[in-house]
Amino acid sequence: MASTLDNIITSVSEENQRLDTINLCFVYFLALAETRRRGYRSDLFDALDHFKCFGADLPQDCDDATALRLRSLITEFIETCPVHPSVLAAFRILHNLSVGDELKSYFISKLKFFHAQGNAQAVFQLCTELEDLGVHVFRDEQGAFIPSRSSCEAEKNMGVARRFLERLSAEPNVSPNSGPAAPPGNSGPGEGPLSVT
Repeated sequence: MASTLDNIITSVSEENQRLDTINLCFVYFLALAETRRRGYRSDLFDALDHFKCFGADLPQDCDDATALRLRSLITEFIETCPVHPSVLAAFRILHNLSVGDELKSYFISKLKFFHAQGNAQAVFQLCTELEDLGVHVFRDEQGAFIPSRSSCEAEKNMGVARRFLERLSAEPNVSPNSGPAAPPGNSGPGEGPLSVT
């Protein structure tokens, strides 16, 4: 008969396996979202052998209904599991599923949260996603663009986020969401079911 310690050890072991499965799920979601954004099959599907545990009939396309389900699942995941390592991938998935003003606002709200928490990795990922959405985030003290960036430069990236958030507070009448329009095939603000509210 298993002891209490045995049960605890088993629980931790099972959690490690579950973490691996969740990470693999997010790789799959990344592949679906990238396929949707690009309009052709993602290279991430080349790792399909790793997905065999999900079944042989795994879809490799992402229609509006699937994208909406993923958006809902992933935003809920971010809200309920903000310290999970797959949250970084979750931001990229949302970016690839939907590009629009609501998404920028959502990312900014998450940037405020993770900056306050001191989570440098999440801050860097959110700054990168916002910059890719056309929001001017990576700027130095003089306001010049920072062309070379690294997730390893935690202190520098936290400073970038701090300056960006200070600019937002100092210029309340200037929208942080100005940027390029949504690429063809992606829903923009109010243009479809993928707008992030």
